[in-house]
Amino acid sequence: MEKLLREPIENYLKQKRLSFAGNPLADQLRHEFPQLISQVLSDQTRYKVVGSPGKGNWTDCPWIAIFDTLVTDTAQSGYYPVFLFKADMSGVYLSLNQGVTEVKDNYRREARNVLKLRAEDYRAKLDIDTNDLLEINLSSKNSNARLYEAGNIIARYYPADNLPNETELIGDILHFLHLYEELNFNDTHINENIGLTAIEKKQYRLHFRIERNSRISKKVKECKGYICEACEFDFTSKYGILGCNFIEAHHLTPISNLGIGQYQINIKIDFAVLCSNCHSMIHRLNDPSNIAQLRQIIKATK
Repeated sequence: MEKLLREPIENYLKQKRLSFAGNPLADQLRHEFPQLISQVLSDQTRYKVVGSPGKGNWTDCPWIAIFDTLVTDTAQSGYYPVFLFKADMSGVYLSLNQGVTEVKDNYRREARNVLKLRAEDYRAKLDIDTNDLLEINLSSKNSNARLYEAGNIIARYYPADNLPNETELIGDILHFLHLYEELNFNDTHINENIGLTAIEKKQYRLHFRIERNSRISKKVKECKGYICEACEFDFTSKYGILGCNFIEAHHLTPISNLGIGQYQINIKIDFAVLCSNCHSMIHRLNDPSNIAQLRQIIKATK
């Protein structure tokens, strides 16, 4: 694990003067170093680790990010923990940061201000201690580096002459994952029943994010088709080409069965495809996982 930080710091500037294509350090940043981080994660099905030395050419500040796939699976949007190396390789930050591409595309000249305001909002939802840095300096004039500086929520800094040992590094990674998970829970805006315990609220929010994850939803529809499993409504038959390949995915796994901090999803068992009406109605049941009860209600009204 120690070479995760040390090798880029010691060798990146040298390798940056060489060809980008097929460079061994660039390959390590893409493959070996993300794999090292993956090995310390408790749930490798939920988290995706990605490293980048640049696209087509060397970047000023290489990075290695950990994505919760229920929030984002790309560095372009959302928020995530990321190792950000300074351009002069004098040190590296572990930062809970924001994807900047989507914000830059939407807000243009105001992107920095938007990222700073969002960072303040995210901080308000976390317990921050004295070791957490609220500002970072990547020693780069690159536009994306400046945006990552603005997007920093909290960070830890490791100077090149005082890098953490393996135990300290793993501890910090797990600490930032804990903060990441807390931010995920606190940033999910849903109506909750009064009287839920803290664990029940977390399970409810996890259920909410799984059901609305577009990547999972797409796989569910591809696997199960586009006919409502409760009332057999077919959007294509009713609306023609307008309704082609339209259906909604519903997460069937009872909230009480969800494990906090990890999940295993079975597309065929844990989900149903429902028309818009049935999807709304199943959420009115005492048990929104009971598709058999919804079918019985539909049958009884015919």
